[in-house]
Amino acid sequence: MTLSPIDRDVFQHEIASIAEEMSSTLRRAAFSPIIWDMIDYACGLLDSEGQLIAQAPTIPAQLGIMSTAFRHITQTISISGWRAGDIIICNDPFAGCSHTPDIVLFSPVVVDGRLIAVTSTVAHHVDVGGPVPGTENATALEVFGEGLILPPMKLYDRGGPDRNLLAVIARNLRDPAATTGDLNAQIAACRTGERRIADLVEKYEVEGFLARKSAVLDHSQTFIRAALSPYKGKSCRAEILIEDDAASAEPMRLAVEVTIGDGTLTADFTGTEPQRANGLNCPVASTISMAHYAVQAVFAPDQLLNDGFNRAIQLVLPKNSLINPRAPAAVSCRHLTEQAVADVVLKALAQIAPDLSTAGSQISFPTFGIGGFDHRRAGEPRYFVTGDILGGGMGAGRGSAGASGVDCHGSNCALISGEIMEMTGPVRVVSTRLVPGSGGVGATAGGLAIERVYEVLADGLTVSGYLQQTRPETVPWGMDGGGAGAPAAVWIERACGGSEPLVSKFIGVTMNRGDRLYLRSAGGAGWGRAS
Repeated sequence: MTLSPIDRDVFQHEIASIAEEMSSTLRRAAFSPIIWDMIDYACGLLDSEGQLIAQAPTIPAQLGIMSTAFRHITQTISISGWRAGDIIICNDPFAGCSHTPDIVLFSPVVVDGRLIAVTSTVAHHVDVGGPVPGTENATALEVFGEGLILPPMKLYDRGGPDRNLLAVIARNLRDPAATTGDLNAQIAACRTGERRIADLVEKYEVEGFLARKSAVLDHSQTFIRAALSPYKGKSCRAEILIEDDAASAEPMRLAVEVTIGDGTLTADFTGTEPQRANGLNCPVASTISMAHYAVQAVFAPDQLLNDGFNRAIQLVLPKNSLINPRAPAAVSCRHLTEQAVADVVLKALAQIAPDLSTAGSQISFPTFGIGGFDHRRAGEPRYFVTGDILGGGMGAGRGSAGASGVDCHGSNCALISGEIMEMTGPVRVVSTRLVPGSGGVGATAGGLAIERVYEVLADGLTVSGYLQQTRPETVPWGMDGGGAGAPAAVWIERACGGSEPLVSKFIGVTMNRGDRLYLRSAGGAGWGRAS
């Protein structure tokens, strides 16, 4: 079948609009603010081989795991056993997923008995059990301490729910109503995608749909090969450090050597240190996702992305390392390390293609979860779980200042609104501000960090969280003589007086009425020497 570029591009926007409609469905139907206000979820479409063909522009860190999760899941549940109406569920980090709070759903689109495509959603659930509210625990030693693990299985079989499985899921969570509601929202998004794909197949017929899908993927491969070609023969090695502060006071090293060939790019992570006995190890799906993200951010930032771009990228991921750990390594706080994967690749690319790059951005990702009993209303106290994520400063480019107050790279999460946090639990957002002078100086300056202050309104609440870039050796890196970004920080001011600094991984800290948590992200780095 011969297709024109217009045929191909129209189809690409049609499938992208399906992914975006799925995204709107999930967000509008979700129960938890982490999804409908913070936008910590993703929607995508895959072909029958598991190649991502379209995505909604929400959180890159979750989108990139879909293809890897598909490949693992189909080893357990053969694609030949997928039927119309099925919903396959998984959150196992060692079955192609990321960490246990991110629950992945797949739904087959079957036309005339033939699998044509797969819809997928990934959403971060506010709690999936484990020792602390919000589940994420940097001090965990094994994945078994990180809440409920769901291996690949059918949540729905030919349209009928597995009510026993749903009951098991609900019983293992602190807020079962939230998770049940959010799972239903994910299912609704998958069903929306199914209907819209079926409409496209009716429009183009099966062979026309498949030909257009292949053309879109092939064009993306051609595009990225052409974008890489001017840099053929260039190679650069980069290293960064990130905090541990859970298993050791010693920071953790990530290393990569990026080499550009004839329309290809190889990222070799040899030299990244072995996995550690903490929850910061990064499952291979998240590593692949962030390495791909970094390459696409530099060489194809304005394109509608799909797995065609990834055909040109080769990754060397040493086994039993921070970025490819062996089970049952703990991984619940893997987001910090996957952000570092993107950062170290971008640091190498900034030296290879400085005209397309920025200096180091904040990957501090200050995050906390808090839970306990809410006594503010009459009757039985209600158990609640809530939390927040801060953005910070983006690195400056050559000739362009860094953006302020953004959640860079793989995250792209929004600040939860103060009013929503106050509705969901006894926590008040006292203030939110950009931090003056936090961006690195330079010919162009880095973006500014965010500081937010939270006051708890009840006794006996439990808070846990984490952040990075709190030390001089881990702050965002400047380029061409530009200054580093200011460090991140976290501390508590007690109602009874006194300030209590916290380490970058704080677990199970008790807060009482009137105590205030101060959370500050890192600033972006500068580019070039200031005149």
